Amino acid sequence: MSGSLRVAQYITPSQIGGAEVHVVALAEKLRERGHHVTVICPRGRALLRELDVRGLPVWAPRTFGKVDPVTLVRLMRWLRRERIDIIHTHLSTASLLGSLAARGVGIPALATVHGLNTRTCYNYAHAIIAVSNAVRQHLVAQGMPAERISVIHNGVDLRAFARAEQGRDVRAEWGVPPGARLLVTVGRLAPAKGHADLLEAVARLAAEPRWGEMMLLVVGSGALRAQLEAQAARLGLAERVIFVGFQRDVQPFVRAAEVFVLPSVQEGLSLSALEAMALGKPAVACRVGGTPEVVVDGETGLLVAPGRPRELARALEQLLSNPDQAAAMGAAGQRRVREAFDLEQMVTRIEERYRGLVGGGGR
Repeated sequence: MSGSLRVAQYITPSQIGGAEVHVVALAEKLRERGHHVTVICPRGRALLRELDVRGLPVWAPRTFGKVDPVTLVRLMRWLRRERIDIIHTHLSTASLLGSLAARGVGIPALATVHGLNTRTCYNYAHAIIAVSNAVRQHLVAQGMPAERISVIHNGVDLRAFARAEQGRDVRAEWGVPPGARLLVTVGRLAPAKGHADLLEAVARLAAEPRWGEMMLLVVGSGALRAQLEAQAARLGLAERVIFVGFQRDVQPFVRAAEVFVLPSVQEGLSLSALEAMALGKPAVACRVGGTPEVVVDGETGLLVAPGRPRELARALEQLLSNPDQAAAMGAAGQRRVREAFDLEQMVTRIEERYRGLVGGGGR
């Protein structure tokens, strides 16, 4: 089957993180390839602003949680009216409601599982995309048939990350002293992301005079911000840790730093780690979920056990102490992203899944 498809991307986000960034990038690329794409996102969500900025068509219904027959009926009516060929769902609520609605109107539903979720909300999808082998194994261990699941790793728009560095001076903008050693982490401020462990690790390094004015940029928003700011103050890090909030473009912040840190204690596949590697930054990350599929220990960065601030501090110390090793790891990371995590390749594989399902192979 060739020609354009009418695709609905359905996501029910509480905030903007990797899954939401993935949906925006995928929708834009599918539109570039001539498909008719509409993003379904509940009314009042922050993601709607990002979709509007990019001129992506949106349907923003009210929603009332997972057990929501009103939204289910509205979805079915909308899918029929818009003559949608396939619905592609992201996150649990959208995957449950979207899959049931698709079955009700006789079109295929494809669900992407972005994290180590329980299978319950994905049982009614015709096919599953897991963003990492770790996610696939997690679903299979719960009894989901392996043949329903394809692994398609997240991808990075290499053209965007290859552009020349723009003039924004993040260090000057946020008051980072000249010559200060700078770390960066990117991710929503939620328990699974391990920011509390990272602050403990930074406190250990800050206690050593040789690191001078070492600082940390925390990029992202979330419910834990006030709690993490209070923790930083208790640890004496109020002047060393800068919470910059949500940023539409994280590139200037990552470019400004020497080392990217991913302290997650649970992770499907980190888009922010891929973006940092695309910018040539070495990574220090926790050995959880799909992270070892991205960060190759000793080659593109260093992996440590989750929930171990002391180990995290030692790994950061190793890279800060060995700039040549850090630079070599950063260069290796760039090569790895080019070879295995190109956004165009990801979109092509997803497009192939669409055509196989719409053609009848997965209904």
